[in-house]
Amino acid sequence: MEKSESSNKMHRTEAEMRDRISDLPDSLLLHILSFLPAKEAVATSLLSKRWRPLWFSLPTLKLRRQDFQRFTFFHQFVGKILKLVDLKAVKKFVFECEYYKSRDYFRPQKISEWINAVILDKVEHLELNLYLGNNDYELPSNIFTTINIKVLKLSGGVTVGSTLSHVNLGLLQVLHLKLVKFPDFRSLGILLSGCVLLRDLVIRSLQVDGYSPLDIGGLNHLVTAELPHSLIPLRVLSNVTFLRLHTYNFTLGPDIPTFYNLTYLKFQYYPHDWETTLRLLHSCPKLEILVIQILCSQGLEPTADVPQCVSSNLKEFHLGNCCGKIEELKLARYIMKNAMVLRIISISKNSISRVTWKNRILKKIPLCPISSVNCKLLLLNRMTET
Repeated sequence: MEKSESSNKMHRTEAEMRDRISDLPDSLLLHILSFLPAKEAVATSLLSKRWRPLWFSLPTLKLRRQDFQRFTFFHQFVGKILKLVDLKAVKKFVFECEYYKSRDYFRPQKISEWINAVILDKVEHLELNLYLGNNDYELPSNIFTTINIKVLKLSGGVTVGSTLSHVNLGLLQVLHLKLVKFPDFRSLGILLSGCVLLRDLVIRSLQVDGYSPLDIGGLNHLVTAELPHSLIPLRVLSNVTFLRLHTYNFTLGPDIPTFYNLTYLKFQYYPHDWETTLRLLHSCPKLEILVIQILCSQGLEPTADVPQCVSSNLKEFHLGNCCGKIEELKLARYIMKNAMVLRIISISKNSISRVTWKNRILKKIPLCPISSVNCKLLLLNRMTET
C-alpha cells in the first residue's frame, strides 16, 4: 500500500513538473531544446500538442551520426529535417559524422548541400566534426566568405581546397582547427589574415606539406590562443591573456615582446634550456598560472635570477608526466622557493614511471621548503586538463 502511494506521488510530481515546463514561453523552451541533439529534440514533439511545433524553429541543430544505428537512417534523417525546419531560425549548426565501413550512403556532395543550406540562411556558429578514416572531405569554399559566421570549428577529415584565394570572415571571433589539412602554408595564411576580429584561435595537429612560419598581422583582438610555437611570430600574440604552445626545439629571437596581459601559459612539450625559460618569464609580468605538460629541459641549475611574475604573481604551477628526472625536481624546488604567493603546485607522474617517481618525487618534494604559506602541494597519478 505504501509503495503504491509513493509511486502515485512520484507520477503526480513528474506530471506537475512537465506542466510547469510546458507553461514556459516558446523562447525559453527553444533554449532548453538547443542543448539536445536534433533526434532527441524532435522526439519531444510526442510529449503534447504544446511541444509538437517547437522543433521546427530550433536555434541549434546538432546532427550526430552516433545517435543512429545505421548510416542510412542518419542520412535520411538529415535530409528530411533540413527540409522541415526553419533554417532562418538556426544560428548554430553542428554536424558530426565518424567513419563507417558501409559507405553506400556517404556522398560528399550531399554534405556540401547541407552545409550550403544553413550558410545561405546566415548561420552564426558552424561546427564540422568529420572522422572519415583515409577519406577526406573538401570544404565548400564559400564557408570562408560567409560574413555572418562568428564561430567556426573544424576537426577530423576536412580539407581546405587548393583554390582558396579569398577569405572574408569579418565577424569571426572563434576559429578552431584540429586535424585539418591545408594544401600549403599560403592557404593557412590567407585564412588567418581574413579573420580581423578573431579572439579565440586553436590550431592543433596541423596537417600541411612543408613548414614555414607565417608572418601575418591583423590579430590584434586575439585573447586566447593554442597553436604550434613557431607557426606565428610571438609579436602577433603579444595581447593574449591565455596561451598554449605545442613546442618543439623552441628558440627565441633577439626581440621578445612583452606579454602585458598574459595570465595563463601552458607548454605541451617543453625542451627549452633554462636561459630561454627565464627570458620568456621575464616577458610575462602578470603571469598567474604556468603549466608544463612534459619537461625535457637540460642543464637546469639553481639561479638567483627570479622573474617578477614568479616572485609576485604566480598562483599555480602544474608539472605533468613526470618520470622522476632530476630536472623535474630542480624546477619544482625553484618554483616552491621563489613563488611567494603560490597557492597550488601540482605534480603528476608519467604512466610508466615507478621507482624514480617514488624515490625522487614522493620522497624529496614534500621536504622542499615552500615560501608561500598558503600553498597546497598535490602529487597526482595523472594531470587533468588545466
